[in-house]
Amino acid sequence: MRSNYATNTENGSATKPQQYFEGNRKGEVNELKILVKNTINEKDDKKKREVVKKVIAYMTLGIDVSKLFPEMCMASYTNDLVQKKMIYLYLTTYAEQNKDMAFMAISTFQKDCKHNDPKIRGFALRNLCSLRFSGAIEFLMPAIKEALSDIDAYVRKTAIMGCVKVFYMQPEQLNNIEDQLYKMISDNDPLVIINAIHALNEILAQEGGMALSKKMVDYLLGRLKEFNEWGQATILDELSKYSPKDDKEMFNIMNLLEERLKHSCSAIVLGVIKVFMNFTKNKPQIYEQVITRVKLPLVTLASISEGNFEIMYTILCHIKYIASKGYNSVFASDYKSFYCRVDEPTYIKLLKLEILSLIACDFNLGDMLNELGEYVTDVDQEISKKSIQALGAIAIRLPDLATAIVKQLSSFVTLQDYITNEVILVFKDILRKEPKHIKDCLEIIQSDNITDSNSKIALIYILGQFGSQIPLAPYILETYIGAQESVELKHTLLTSCLKVFFVRAPEMHQVLGKLFYVIINNENEDIDLKDRAAYYYRALNSNANEVKQLWQYSIKVDKFLEETIINKEALLFEFNSLSVIYEKNVNKFIKPIEYFNNLRNKELQDLNQEQQQTQTSTTQEQTSDVIENPQSQSYGQTNDLLEISDQPQQQMYLSVDSFIVNFTIDADHFENMWTNLNDGATFTRMLIRNDIANETSIEQLFKQYRLYNIAAGEEENVLKMYFYGSHQCQVFFEFEINKNLSTVILNTRSEIEDQAYLASKYVEDFLKQVHLIE
Repeated sequence: MRSNYATNTENGSATKPQQYFEGNRKGEVNELKILVKNTINEKDDKKKREVVKKVIAYMTLGIDVSKLFPEMCMASYTNDLVQKKMIYLYLTTYAEQNKDMAFMAISTFQKDCKHNDPKIRGFALRNLCSLRFSGAIEFLMPAIKEALSDIDAYVRKTAIMGCVKVFYMQPEQLNNIEDQLYKMISDNDPLVIINAIHALNEILAQEGGMALSKKMVDYLLGRLKEFNEWGQATILDELSKYSPKDDKEMFNIMNLLEERLKHSCSAIVLGVIKVFMNFTKNKPQIYEQVITRVKLPLVTLASISEGNFEIMYTILCHIKYIASKGYNSVFASDYKSFYCRVDEPTYIKLLKLEILSLIACDFNLGDMLNELGEYVTDVDQEISKKSIQALGAIAIRLPDLATAIVKQLSSFVTLQDYITNEVILVFKDILRKEPKHIKDCLEIIQSDNITDSNSKIALIYILGQFGSQIPLAPYILETYIGAQESVELKHTLLTSCLKVFFVRAPEMHQVLGKLFYVIINNENEDIDLKDRAAYYYRALNSNANEVKQLWQYSIKVDKFLEETIINKEALLFEFNSLSVIYEKNVNKFIKPIEYFNNLRNKELQDLNQEQQQTQTSTTQEQTSDVIENPQSQSYGQTNDLLEISDQPQQQMYLSVDSFIVNFTIDADHFENMWTNLNDGATFTRMLIRNDIANETSIEQLFKQYRLYNIAAGEEENVLKMYFYGSHQCQVFFEFEINKNLSTVILNTRSEIEDQAYLASKYVEDFLKQVHLIE
């Protein structure tokens, strides 16, 4: 008996595109289930796609469509890859929520792992590997091992990635899979080789990644041109970890890779340069020759990447890295290649300005000063400020040529306020290294256009350090006393006033006294500033000459501390890595694998703890119900403890004696009851015996347990049978064996809902006794 309760879907196709997300249709899930059932045997793939799309749309809206799981498993028997992808998405979404569903999904994926189409085999394996629960591993490993030797390359490389997923879930299940992955490096397909390399690096991360031998290096170099660009980049990254046994082997590898420097792909060029640099890092003379050789490819790549600014930025970062390591003279002759262009984004221009400040020298300085002077007047304030900083960096790095730069910076005093503010900040650093330039800075120091707080602090610092050479120093400092400024500025003002006082006491006597009075008598002033002012005041009253001697020290700085720290960190940067982009050591932005392992373990512990708490709360609720309603635990108990109840105790399980022997009903009664009763109990189990999975054997088995067959049929290896029985009430069963999925499904309905669950458990028990199901 195969009842069809759904309308025919053949006439349901509309001319306009279907809208899959129109409102919340939670009430239509049952109709959708029937619709999926009716389209399982549909030969038109377009119609089947529309139905599956509708299921995915419901799932996307957050509607629970897990009831459709068996039907979706059946719908997966198609060669249409589009349907496969959507159905697999559904299966993986709901599989982990229910163990029975998970086994059905696993059975579906296992079946498709043996499909004739390699794309379907690979896609099924990939989804099987995505099931992240412990019970899936025992089914996953056999599929992976079989797929590693598949005739199709796509399936093999998918299986390799599956090994990595298993490694992160349960590494002990791999059973020395590394040997097989090493063998797959000699595979005919380049993509399989690359996946094997990545997998070995993940699995053997704690051992330093994949081990390289001379034989393997020669093999990979011999097949280098067969790989795509990213494959070549992967192999070059592995080669950079290799240490040649002698100079002859080193030069042979470098000569073989030299032609790759002409490649248009930046990843390949940078990879080759990294190999060269790592091979020669302990040979200074050859290393310098390598830097000279790779200059042209880097500059060329930066020039041809005009349309792709992200790649251009990466190349420029590596050029800056090489220049900052002391090889700036290599790029000095190509300084015009680093001039800014109008169509370039700001971040490219800023990086180019940093490179220009590094490669400036005596023969290109004149032209470069004119170019940077033009950038100072740029409409973009960020570019303007960076240009001034670049001029200051050149003056600090080339002290013999600093005079011309200082004069040029002084000429900007009549421009906008933000330019004057930035020039003051640059002058502070220049004067810390070369105090002799103070006379060239007098004009801008005495300017009234300084508005920025940091620039004011820099100005006050300069006035304090060079108060004896700046005529208006005492009077400029006096203008800041009592003003509403930052605490940092007030600290600098106090220090500078003391310094000027020791060289120009008559002019600073009243100014310093006024400053002490304003700070000490201000109740709202910073407590540290007040303590410091009081300390200086008492020290001057005690012995001013001794205090003066403490303040007399050299102000010239040979090298800034910030430069020393940056240079030391730059030595730890790894070429052709994110550390060059971020200007940080790799350990500062990439967490080790132990971090993620600990994080995963903590998540599992939290999940187990949450489950235990849920179980504990459920037990407590049940206990409280027993305490509050003790009569619920005693069948027929009344307030009179001596009264004996005539009501029979409710059975907590069913046995064969509970059912009526040779109970009979007609087909119409069964169909009427099955249609009108609500869904009762359902379970899905794995089929483990095929010898009795036939209509005759199943009917005899159920009859032994006093359940009788009323209808049966088999189509496409799917056997469906209907049974009934009676004890306290009538119960009805829909029993299905799907030999394609190796699953057994039982739907039970009863006149009394609780009895449906007891009857379902009764059937499950005797099916397990005959080992039909797990």
